Amino acid sequence: MRQKSARFGVTLAMAATLAAGTLATAAPAGATATGWAPYQAYRTLQNCVSAGTTLLVTKGYKEYDCRWDSPFYMLWLRK
Repeated sequence: MRQKSARFGVTLAMAATLAAGTLATAAPAGATATGWAPYQAYRTLQNCVSAGTTLLVTKGYKEYDCRWDSPFYMLWLRK
């Protein structure tokens, strides 16, 4: 029984490490390669969407995206 729990613990640790590494490296690399740039963090999704919509109209950005970046929503813009 002890041997099984030890294997299970190693599996969880490895899975957590892989997931954290994938999430940490995938977002910035993919974002910069396609022209996305972070703009500002907002406490609520509604505020982030409102700011993104305003910037589309006033500043001429093509797209915006509100992504959860704990503990806030990060507004990403693309020209």
